[in-house]
Amino acid sequence: MRNKKDVFFNVALGIIFFTCITSIVISIVALTKNLNEVFSVLTKFGFIEFSMILLTAIIWFIIDDSIDIPFYTDNGDQFEKILELYKNDSEKVRKKIKLLCDYEKIYIVVITVTVISTVIGIVSFSLKNDRSHFGIVVMALLGSLFIVLKTMYIKLQYENEVTINKQEYPILYGIIDDAIKLTNAPQLDEICIVEGPNAGVMFIPNGFGFNGKHILEIGIQTLKILNEEELKSVIIHELAHIYNEDTNISSKISRCLIRWNMIIEKVEENENIIQSILLLPFAKIYIKKLETYLKAVSQPEELAADKEAALYTSAEICAKADTKLNIMSLFLKNPYCKVELRALEEAPKNYFNIMFDDFNNEIVDRKAQWLSQIKKSISSIYDTHPSFSERMVALGIDDFNYEIIFDDQNENYKEEIDKLVDIKNKQWYESWCNDWEEFTKEYKLQLEIINNYKETDDAEINMDYGFALEELRQYDKALEVYKNIISKDENYAIAIYRMGQILLTKNDNNGIELLKKSADLEIEFIIDAMNSIIEYCMNNGLEDKVDEAYEWFNKKLYED
Repeated sequence: MRNKKDVFFNVALGIIFFTCITSIVISIVALTKNLNEVFSVLTKFGFIEFSMILLTAIIWFIIDDSIDIPFYTDNGDQFEKILELYKNDSEKVRKKIKLLCDYEKIYIVVITVTVISTVIGIVSFSLKNDRSHFGIVVMALLGSLFIVLKTMYIKLQYENEVTINKQEYPILYGIIDDAIKLTNAPQLDEICIVEGPNAGVMFIPNGFGFNGKHILEIGIQTLKILNEEELKSVIIHELAHIYNEDTNISSKISRCLIRWNMIIEKVEENENIIQSILLLPFAKIYIKKLETYLKAVSQPEELAADKEAALYTSAEICAKADTKLNIMSLFLKNPYCKVELRALEEAPKNYFNIMFDDFNNEIVDRKAQWLSQIKKSISSIYDTHPSFSERMVALGIDDFNYEIIFDDQNENYKEEIDKLVDIKNKQWYESWCNDWEEFTKEYKLQLEIINNYKETDDAEINMDYGFALEELRQYDKALEVYKNIISKDENYAIAIYRMGQILLTKNDNNGIELLKKSADLEIEFIIDAMNSIIEYCMNNGLEDKVDEAYEWFNKKLYED
């Protein structure tokens, strides 16, 4: 069964597009006869299109509940059909995606023709009826068109990036250049160093989306932990997303997603009614469709790119690189591992050095634990990336037993990376130095709550104390506070919920039942509880509990 919103929008937008195209064709035919006939045709169709867009917008704002529960409804059936079709006939899905990505250009034309047609109609009507005040309406519509087109225009913007060149970073640039030559991949427009434990190729649109740049982004954490061969395998993987026919399609979807997410951000920031009517309904349903297709093709694309990387390097090198990046991701997510920067009076000028020192200290005790967790993790068909074990199987590695070494880089390569770390440190400091007081404000408030706390039976005061302890990462003390609250009121939902979240952070399965209980007591916790349970189960390979969680979730929704 198809989603009712999809059916409604497919029909509505289809009629609007058809009406617009018809008006253009008939106008061209009329142009060969009489100019007045052109105005007459555009007038009639313009009013029809504008009315239909207005009606579509009104209906959207009525039916849009703004609750994001992906793939728990009929959308799951649609997703699985796309996934199955892609496996059997990838070319057919590729053609559908290309057509879908062209919708944005068609919509720009529709909006432009619609507004101009409506303006012509109003001008014609006002001239015949001697109603000069309609000029105000005309100016408003032309202004609306300007606002819409300005909103859809996107400039290339980069924040906190370092663009590298061959002269300053010959070793790093050489690794990337070798990967391009080795694979006969097209040249990149820019190579940027960003923050994060990953790498990616992005097509950033400029103007109205008819041009842009292919940019390779590499996270500074990625550079710090990978050796030269491992980095080359990661770069080849990313290049495959450009030169592979199977994987290149994601760039088209990503480009459209970047544009329309930016459009939504602009519209919601400006709170302009014209923008909301003409852009929001289309943008939201368009993004939803794009994301569905992107998720359906992403996992096969990732596995194909892994195979390309292994072909030009080796399966072992690819596996080691993937393992290191996964470990760094776990380190950054784990609240026990982060140095408390908020206790500092001013923003540190060596943030990344502090972070890497913390990582090196933690890896000594936690490497085995993190490796075990990575091997156990599983992925959903809706995830954009396959699990570690799935990637290893695709690479032909049945038993991962490689030694992972984090400090195995060439000295000259290290010098270049350290130079980039210094630059990223400066960027980080410049970004935060003026906002440091605001950034540390909440921390200081929570610290004050802890320092001023006096033992009491007041549950609300105790909850505030528990929250403060969590905020300062004193999780064991927070657990004791919540246990004490629950001992006096076993149905105190928020304490049960917080306790469940902490237990999951500590890899304690008992947190699952506590989160379920909190949602049973207060339905408002159900979405967050469900997301936390699913993420925990997927990260720890608890596939049976994932099914149980979905069953519980659907039953709970049906009951309420």
